[in-house]
Amino acid sequence: MFRSPLTTGFWKAPGIMAAALGVVVFGAACGSDSPQATSGSDASAIEAELGFGTREFGLTDSEWTTAVETTQAEIAKCMAEAGFEYIPAGVDTVELAMKSIRSEPGMTAEEYKQQWGFGKTTRFDNRAKEIELGEQNLAIYDSLSEADQIAYDRTLYGEDSDATFSFQFDEEDFEPVGGCTLKAIQASFTAEQLDPNYVHPKDILVEMDGRVAAAELAWIDCMGEAGYDYEDQDEIIEEYGDRLDELLGDDDPEDLSGARLEALAQLQAEEIAAALADYRCGVEHVDQVVRDVEVELFGKVVSG
Repeated sequence: MFRSPLTTGFWKAPGIMAAALGVVVFGAACGSDSPQATSGSDASAIEAELGFGTREFGLTDSEWTTAVETTQAEIAKCMAEAGFEYIPAGVDTVELAMKSIRSEPGMTAEEYKQQWGFGKTTRFDNRAKEIELGEQNLAIYDSLSEADQIAYDRTLYGEDSDATFSFQFDEEDFEPVGGCTLKAIQASFTAEQLDPNYVHPKDILVEMDGRVAAAELAWIDCMGEAGYDYEDQDEIIEEYGDRLDELLGDDDPEDLSGARLEALAQLQAEEIAAALADYRCGVEHVDQVVRDVEVELFGKVVSG
């Protein structure tokens, strides 16, 4: 299966029963004015009260930094044991790689959607992977023979060379990861975080709010008026991923020609149209509601 990076938008509902968390939502404000973000120290105090951080996998800022540094050091150690050189990516590099999954420098969110949609069928580069590797590792890779490049990829990533640490960290899903990356992650994250069914507790808390539930229903209605029958954004992305797999099979998209190339262009146009409808319905009905609820719960916007 040919795999390209997913590009999702602001809203991504976890779609699970909120009761699974077993917590009580507190701090919701009344009135129509948008709540104001608190100071960094107040936001940290809220995280301490909740018992989890608001970054990926429930990490606080300091825990997030430690997880990145530990994972990258473990990757380098594992690669060295296999006879390869790997320069650990810095925290800022990993953060930049993760940001590249959903954005492009100099482009607004709407401009990105207009050009790339969700980035599922429209782009087949892997900016997050290139950024995480960095110039030094790319130079090391380029200096290897073709056979050694294959071995380097397999040693670093396992079977799926697109399942990089940065991409899967952003997705909060380490299931596709292999090779030294998996070994490093296993040394740096908990069993709960490694569970493929992991759901961030902040997402559950946000979805418990009645305003968010109403906004999600409004999004569904808005998409329906635009001609789309979806329950959430993930369903759209999954559909276009499946359709791309059906079209490509094991072929590289750059090798398509004739009717199959035309079919890819049509698929890309449909994805962009769906992504723009999703974006506009999200802006109209969901985004500000989610931001307000997040500020009330966590003292800051935490999802984009």
